[in-house]
Amino acid sequence: MGRPTTLLAAAAATVVSMFILASTTQAFQLPSSCHHRTSLASTVAGNEETAVVVTSPITGSETNIKYPTKRGSEVDSRKIINYTVQNGDNDNDDSGSSPLLALRLSHILFASKELATQTLDKLTAAEWNFEQMAESVSNCAETREEGGSIGWLNLSEKFDDDGNNNSLEMKNPNEHLDLILPPSARQHIIKTPSKPGDILLVESNRGVHLVQVVDVMVDVRKLSFVKARNNNKKKQKKQKQEEGTDNVMVYQNDMELGESNLGEKGGRPGTKLAGIMGGALLEQSDDEISKLDLTYKIETMGCQMNSADSERIEGQLMSLGIRPLGDSDDDNAEEVTTTTDNDGLFQENLNTCSIRDHAEQKVYSYLGPHAKRKRDGEDVTIVVAGCVAQQEGQSLLRRVPEIDLVMGPQYANRIGDLLEDVANGNQVVATEASHIMEDSTKPRRQSSVCAWVNVIYGCNERCTYCIVPTTRGVEQSRPVESIVDEVTELVNQGFKEVTLLGQNIDAYGRDMIPKRKFSDLLKIVGSVPGLERLRFVTSHPRYMSLGVVDAVADTPTACEYFHIPFQSGSNDVLKAMGRGHTREKFLQIVDRVRQRLPDAAITADVIVGFPGETEQDFLDTLDIMEKVKFDSVNTAAYSPRPNTPAADWDNQLSEEVKQDRLRRINELQNQHATERRARMMDRVVQVLVEERNVKVPTQVMGRTTHGYIVYFDGDIDELRGQLVNVKIDNCQRYYLAGKRTDEPVTEFSER
Repeated sequence: MGRPTTLLAAAAATVVSMFILASTTQAFQLPSSCHHRTSLASTVAGNEETAVVVTSPITGSETNIKYPTKRGSEVDSRKIINYTVQNGDNDNDDSGSSPLLALRLSHILFASKELATQTLDKLTAAEWNFEQMAESVSNCAETREEGGSIGWLNLSEKFDDDGNNNSLEMKNPNEHLDLILPPSARQHIIKTPSKPGDILLVESNRGVHLVQVVDVMVDVRKLSFVKARNNNKKKQKKQKQEEGTDNVMVYQNDMELGESNLGEKGGRPGTKLAGIMGGALLEQSDDEISKLDLTYKIETMGCQMNSADSERIEGQLMSLGIRPLGDSDDDNAEEVTTTTDNDGLFQENLNTCSIRDHAEQKVYSYLGPHAKRKRDGEDVTIVVAGCVAQQEGQSLLRRVPEIDLVMGPQYANRIGDLLEDVANGNQVVATEASHIMEDSTKPRRQSSVCAWVNVIYGCNERCTYCIVPTTRGVEQSRPVESIVDEVTELVNQGFKEVTLLGQNIDAYGRDMIPKRKFSDLLKIVGSVPGLERLRFVTSHPRYMSLGVVDAVADTPTACEYFHIPFQSGSNDVLKAMGRGHTREKFLQIVDRVRQRLPDAAITADVIVGFPGETEQDFLDTLDIMEKVKFDSVNTAAYSPRPNTPAADWDNQLSEEVKQDRLRRINELQNQHATERRARMMDRVVQVLVEERNVKVPTQVMGRTTHGYIVYFDGDIDELRGQLVNVKIDNCQRYYLAGKRTDEPVTEFSER
């Protein structure tokens, strides 16, 4: 049996992935030519540190690495994610070296600008669907039956001053689109910065087009740094002489100029990962490659975003023919992981979180044993992905030189592309800002009943305690049509419940042209035929509109559940945190929830012991707890995070004070959680069955629309994915229990 490949995934509020591949280990050192140029900028506020601006040696774009989305600075991903590659002194040389390769487009063709504008207004308000409108009213016969789909627009097309194609030395890559999208329209689109979800109004000799950007194609390998472990010796020697360093970080395309020396005497032997990535890197027959047995293991730590990212990573790995460790070889796991021959590869993927210092330290603790396995000669690939990877970047290679790939969360669905460079014997760091592309493979869902669906990535907020905007980047909303298509496919596969994910989900659509509303998205997704339940996380009181509460109340599939972190009950602390809302605004949202959905569950996050928090500030937090009586609260003592303003303030509280307040707030939360679930006694609730009760195999586990866990007797093979009425006869702090019944669900009445 082949030896498995181990991937480690550890996640929390930030994500990091790790793969392990046997190879020589050497310390990482950034060459002098690749050091970022730094400059100091004036501070905007007294509590904020001096900004540090870096220039990417790949894209030439400048980014404030500490506060890339600081309030008052640019938060438009079209401008922050700058794919223009600098070409020395030749300003006119833009020879197609940009990593942004193409846009996938759809359009609706109109005879007049007035009709196009009216339709755009309806699309913006989510009253009409783009694809359906294209099928119904578009004047383009060539694309009408395809819902307006144009296909991919190659961005390397050149135009002269008159808007005519100017590709003299090579064939026009978009010539096949001339009859659908004339050159003048293409020129306008290519020159207009855009992102998936945008709808552009473009005129041509055919009429007026509403053009939707559906997806982007990015060469992620051009956006990554590649460190050669075993590069061509002559080239390596030349680079050492030119750069004055022994360890050279090179750009991917430069790596491809020389022949690979995999398997050469004195070099790193060809790995099985290289074989499964195509076989061209190894002198093996197709039959030998087909017999390679590569396995992976993913360890995920942290939030739901990390869980969703791990599913996407798994989908990519399985599409490469790498199977999960545990599929038919659990009994031999120890034998497999200790084998040192070349019959297989074990890949360990760690998807990590850096929201708190404890979560980040777990990453390094977890890496140690796998790094040792690699030093001992095992053919293991180590990949660290997610927030810690994005936060630490190349420094991870210095601290753990056995790592093969460091990958930010924006590359979760492009790990296959990055592994090509790893298979060539290189170390890769991929943390550059990039537009999020639609998945090229399907995620490997951890459940067959409930699924995560990302609707917006990143966060534009600058809370003074939070590292998430630094690690997950600026906000990027997915097109409505892409989200609906994914949910529809999940329903067709038998999934009953979908949870929409976003770090700041209420901001959905505000980065689009034209802007959209999350409340509209809720209604659209909630109306997908066959969907039983719809949830969403995480809301932000600053942006959560009362319209979102109304949308949940008016959408039958939407669960009566709201997760709204308030973080503190003190307006002074909220201001210091940079939250942008007050306790009064939060309580206003709660009032609307209780008015429209009096039986709804409300959960939250809260931080105690924030710098400068007084005892009265803390009591204000307890006061909100008493007023709302949350169903559950994720509590945490403040933990200073790197590159956040609050970490350097001089009014830090002692650990003794923080732990005392954490104990007191947890005691109150436990009391409220018990009270909230006690109201379910003797009620009949509808439970969506998910899994077996691992502690009592004769029972199954499911959840109510409130998100409460419910246990009852039943056969999981018969009941998985079914909606079952259960009469509650046992209420505990964080779960309920009962018996199946034919009685109807109890209507809520305030007692």
